[in-house]
Amino acid sequence: MMIHRTSLVLAATAALATLSVATAFIAEPVQTASPTRRVRSIKLGFAASPSDAEKSINVPSFVASPVLAQVYPALIAHIKEYGNPNIPLGSTDGKRCKTLRRLHFQNKLTDDEVAHLTELGFRFHSFEDVYYECDFDEMLAKLIDYHEEFDTYQIPKKYDPDPELGAWVTMLRRLHRTEDLPQIEVDKLDALGFEWISTR
Repeated sequence: MMIHRTSLVLAATAALATLSVATAFIAEPVQTASPTRRVRSIKLGFAASPSDAEKSINVPSFVASPVLAQVYPALIAHIKEYGNPNIPLGSTDGKRCKTLRRLHFQNKLTDDEVAHLTELGFRFHSFEDVYYECDFDEMLAKLIDYHEEFDTYQIPKKYDPDPELGAWVTMLRRLHRTEDLPQIEVDKLDALGFEWISTR
């Protein structure tokens, strides 16, 4: 009977030790600092193995954009695997990268965020990319709102309140001139009385 009790005690002790080790691997945010940049270190892992628990991804403390904070770990992982942070569109993180490009074009990322992403090799929108990346009907609604306010479709190429809209309209005219704009989009714009020739 004494031997049986001793075995039970030893088994319980071993189980508690295992639970303590597993609990130690549960992630908690910690604050770290470096001579050049302060970062917040987010430790990942749920005790699948010690190596998983030791992995961490550093998100710079100057990151203010929630979208960038969400996608940042994936950007770093993509760099390690492929040599660049430009995640293809066919994934959740790829869609977040698309959102980052739009936020940049709309001047909604900070200078520090833009500089850091540029250092990483992140590809932002060129002027021409805007038409292809933006949803046509969403931009058309913005165009209609602009017309209702100003009674014209003559939007400046560099329209500070909405740089994306100005670039999009410029590309509409350019693609229409080269007959590369889909007819269904031409028809929608014609129905609005869109001015195909810029007077600005």
